[in-house]
Amino acid sequence: MRRRLKIADLRLRGVLVDSSAAIHPGAIIEPSGGKIVIGARTFIDHGVILRGLGGTIEIGDDCSVNAYSVLQGGGNLRVGNDTRIASHTVIVPSNHVFSDPDIPIRDQGLRQEGILIEGDVWIGAGARVLDGVVLGKGCIVAAGAVVTGSVAPGTIVGGVPARTISVRGKDD
Repeated sequence: MRRRLKIADLRLRGVLVDSSAAIHPGAIIEPSGGKIVIGARTFIDHGVILRGLGGTIEIGDDCSVNAYSVLQGGGNLRVGNDTRIASHTVIVPSNHVFSDPDIPIRDQGLRQEGILIEGDVWIGAGARVLDGVVLGKGCIVAAGAVVTGSVAPGTIVGGVPARTISVRGKDD
C-alpha cells in the first residue's frame, strides 16, 4: 500500500513511473522544474535522491539505483536498461564554468553536455560520473572511480581519474 501511495504521489507531481517499478518510501524524487521517468521493474532504494533541476532524468527498465546515490538531471541524464548503480554513487550532468579567475565562479554559468549510460552497465559503490560522459554498453566502473571521460563498450575502468583496467571478455 505504501509503495502505491508513493507512486501515486510522484505521478501527481509529474514524475512518470511504470507501475512495476519499486520505489522505497525513503527515496527523494524532485522534478525541480525538470522531468523524471522511471522504467519497468526498476528499483529505487532508500535515501536515493533524484533531482531534475530543469533537465531530464530517464532511467530505463530493469535498473537498480541503490542506497544514498544522487542522480541529477540539469544537463540531462539517460540510464539504459539493465543498469546497476551501487550505493553512494553521484552522477552529475553539469559543471561550473570557472575559466575567468576575475569573475566569481557562481557568475560564470554552467556547462551542461549531459550524460548517457548505455544498457547493461555496472557502476560500483561511491563512483562519480561527471558531465559529458558516455558509458558504453556493458562497461563497468569500479568502486570509488571518478569518470571524467567517455568509456567504450565492455571496458572496465577504475581510479581517479578513471582509466582502463581491462576489457570484458578479453583473455589476458
